[in-house]
Amino acid sequence: MAYDDTSAFPPTNLAPPRRAPGVIETLLCIAAYFAMQFGFGGLFGGLSMQLARLFPASVPDAPDRLIVVVILTLACSASLTYWLVLRRWGRARAHEAGPGGLGFNAPSGTYIAIGTAMGIAAPILGGLLTQLLAGGHEVSQAVSDIADKAHIVMRVALLPVVVLVGPAVEELLFRGALLSLLRTRLGDGWAIAISAIVFGTVHLPDLGWLWYAVPNLILVGVFCAWLRVRSGSIWPAFVTHAANNALATIAWFTATTS
Repeated sequence: MAYDDTSAFPPTNLAPPRRAPGVIETLLCIAAYFAMQFGFGGLFGGLSMQLARLFPASVPDAPDRLIVVVILTLACSASLTYWLVLRRWGRARAHEAGPGGLGFNAPSGTYIAIGTAMGIAAPILGGLLTQLLAGGHEVSQAVSDIADKAHIVMRVALLPVVVLVGPAVEELLFRGALLSLLRTRLGDGWAIAISAIVFGTVHLPDLGWLWYAVPNLILVGVFCAWLRVRSGSIWPAFVTHAANNALATIAWFTATTS
């Protein structure tokens, strides 16, 4: 009787492992996220203005309407960015802890606690640093200016987007895709420093091009990148980022609605 053990011979038609994304592709993913914010912001902003003209009695005032635009814009941009990055990096790299992976594996409770402490310390230290560099000039972000003028209900509606959605997609891009690329090429130290500088710099438009507000964000970037490297997981960095944003929104609920 003939014996055919095909399991001894690996199939020859298996696809080769997917090549890891390079520098250009990684930077394009980051650029695409901010470009999508610009595009969706213009789309939803234009629609809201049209609705306000057609139904002036039913559409909320401008500050509240802008918050709806911000929520829709970030939700759409974040969803498409997650789909794009996870599709390109692949499931295997998404759950890889070391260099080259996105770090979507479970962290230890110790690093979650450290991430929480860093998230509380970051806005305090960053605020002092910004005050020192600003020399008395006021610093605010566009989303904060919108929230300060909106109704309290709309501020509450915006809170999950700023505290959860924004940090989730930015951690994916900066402490996931970008940091993993830099770690495989430059090592952990340079990867932490460069990814933090890029993270701070890309927020310049939202800061009104005030350079002295950038070191605060670079500090947050260093904390998050260090946590990603040390813990082997992206989640402690997300906790730090979310806690930092949560503390930064306290002013929304103490501002007087106009």
